[in-house]
Amino acid sequence: MTLLDSTPPKPPRHVGRYVLLVLLFVIFANGAAYYVWDYPEEHAVSRFLVALEHGDYKTAYQLWQPSSSYTFQNFMSDWGPSGDYGKIHEFEILQSKTAASQTVVVVVLINNISPPLKLLVDKKTKGLAYSPY
Repeated sequence: MTLLDSTPPKPPRHVGRYVLLVLLFVIFANGAAYYVWDYPEEHAVSRFLVALEHGDYKTAYQLWQPSSSYTFQNFMSDWGPSGDYGKIHEFEILQSKTAASQTVVVVVLINNISPPLKLLVDKKTKGLAYSPY
């Protein structure tokens, strides 16, 4: 074998760098998806509570999407100024978690009253209800 018959050396492969970049991207994408997975349901609860903050009880009642047996008077006794939380001045969404295939439980702290309230949000209609969980 002579010098002209030899094969050129292969350049070093940098596969390790690409694997690390892909792995970091996958971890970041999963973390971002987990953070915003239930965002639409959190937004529905936020819209509801903002309507209550502004005293717009008719809009809040529509956002609740009640059954026919839950009248506006029932709603006002629960959520009106004389309800369990009184006039809502502030709220904070603490967490959300998918409870079933079509529902999300959103935990919200209203007027710093403990324990936090758990609301059930339908993924399809964005209707709200008290959570049994």
